[in-house]
Amino acid sequence: MKIPDSHQDPNLIQYIQQNGKVGHAERNSATPPVQNQVSPEDKVDLSSQSKEMNKISEALAATPDVRAEKVESLKKQVESGQYQVNSDGVAEKMIKEFLFDFNR
Repeated sequence: MKIPDSHQDPNLIQYIQQNGKVGHAERNSATPPVQNQVSPEDKVDLSSQSKEMNKISEALAATPDVRAEKVESLKKQVESGQYQVNSDGVAEKMIKEFLFDFNR
């Protein structure tokens, strides 16, 4: 992408001048610029989908990363020798994950 030289583009110069470029005289005025001023027209309107996503994010943040009761149950099964690995299921999930990553 080539970025045109602003000195050669009269439309760009006109746009900058019309849309808030502060002139030399304005920069040196005694009145400091007002910051964080919000005009009455400025507002944010979130869609219902955005609000729903925010609720989901909050619910996920409140959910623990580790399900302690599930971990404890699996530990007991492993220690007693009752835990059986479903090798077909593991292989199937590995292949699906590989194909998913490969197609991204």
